[in-house]
Amino acid sequence: MPMTLFNLGPSGICLLAAAFLLIWYLVSAATSYFRLRHIPAPSLLATFSYLWIARITYSGKQYWIHRGLNDKYGSLVRIGPNQVLTDDSELVRRINSINSSYKKSRFYITGRFDPYHDTVFTIFDPEPHKRARARSAAAYSGRETPGLEVIIDEHIRTLIDIVRQRYMATSTTRERPLLDLGSISCYFTMDVITHLAFGQQKGYLRDETDHFDFLGGVRRLWPQMSTCADVPWIREVLFAPVAEEYVNSRFESVEKQQGDMLASLMNRGFDRSECQAEGLLLLFAGTESTACAIRAILIHAITSPSVYHRLKLEIRTAVKQSQVSSPITLHEAKNLPYLQAVIYEGIRQRPPLLGVWPKVVPSSGDTLHGKYLPPGTEICTNTSALLRSRVLFGPDADIFRPERFTEVSAEKKAEMERNVELAFGYGQWMCAGKNIAMMELNKFVFEVLKNFDVEIVDPAKPCSVLSYGVFLEEGLRVRVTEAESLDVA
Repeated sequence: MPMTLFNLGPSGICLLAAAFLLIWYLVSAATSYFRLRHIPAPSLLATFSYLWIARITYSGKQYWIHRGLNDKYGSLVRIGPNQVLTDDSELVRRINSINSSYKKSRFYITGRFDPYHDTVFTIFDPEPHKRARARSAAAYSGRETPGLEVIIDEHIRTLIDIVRQRYMATSTTRERPLLDLGSISCYFTMDVITHLAFGQQKGYLRDETDHFDFLGGVRRLWPQMSTCADVPWIREVLFAPVAEEYVNSRFESVEKQQGDMLASLMNRGFDRSECQAEGLLLLFAGTESTACAIRAILIHAITSPSVYHRLKLEIRTAVKQSQVSSPITLHEAKNLPYLQAVIYEGIRQRPPLLGVWPKVVPSSGDTLHGKYLPPGTEICTNTSALLRSRVLFGPDADIFRPERFTEVSAEKKAEMERNVELAFGYGQWMCAGKNIAMMELNKFVFEVLKNFDVEIVDPAKPCSVLSYGVFLEEGLRVRVTEAESLDVA
């Protein structure tokens, strides 16, 4: 009797299916390999499988591994079957420019917390993205939130009061708890974002409590978020009521015309579901990332004695000479050259966001550094390597040295600052909340160091740190005392 599909039996059918799957995989792997075979890769596995990049990302060592890839393999290095990583700042600007025909890859779907509604972050194509960005620009830019800086100042005052009352040791209260910079920075940014976005805050900072377990949920999610293109159980965060509660209360209220970001979105026709999706994006993108930058700046400044003392001197001088308000304004902060140098150098050392932000080569293909990349190839930004580039920042780019921004010409300084700001994206895809983040950074760093002397408990190992989409520090505890006299010799 001839062998047919109908008399193979269950085991035979399974073997046949397995054979077909194996053949399909081998053909697919070979096709993937040959498509970009002219681009060097750190591992053969990376040429036909995403297992290499998944393993690197999930390990928590993403930053340190990515940092050395372009030095070793060149300006273009293959990290996946269809992904090429670059540390070339000019190339990053070209593919992200306003007139670029590159579009976002499906990597960005990880920011679609509501599967039925896109945000400005999750729209792939340039033209729809430009329209969406224009629609929400007033909310993000502050044009319709005139009290933006006043709101941040309110939370700066709360921060200083809490640290002074609960953590600052004095001659009469020598034994005070150590301050966890990791937690306090997140509580601060969470209160700022909820206040700016929704017109009210839950009191994370005041209560020193992670209401709704939102921050904890986001932290637990980072390894999966950074590794997976889509995470089915991401709704664990989506349905945390923090955003839903605020949005629902505003839509049910008669008085909706508040001067906050939610009011701006509502006034421009965003419905309830769109506002919830946009609000959750604000919370997710605007808390841990900004808090991460705050921690990076303070860790590096506090553990570098010469930097710390020079920055404290500039702060004391500015206060003594009445050059600054209380709290300091962003405009005043920008006029303090060493403060700016420390902030930019801190961001350079530990960028607030570490995603590779892939963009898709258009249908015409493209030639980069003399190498042809076929349509559909994803070009990724190696922020880790770009911000440590010796070409861009000098031969000592691996060390924390804010003076690199103060000892060069104004033109060179501006160029280096623009390169550091690539950490926030560029052109049509630039982070919409960059200005808010920079305002928070300047105020937090200045006011904390103006009011307090801060000492890392263990300078040799300030904290344990893992790198996913952001740096996640644990155990970042500091000892706080009252700042020395503001008298300047």
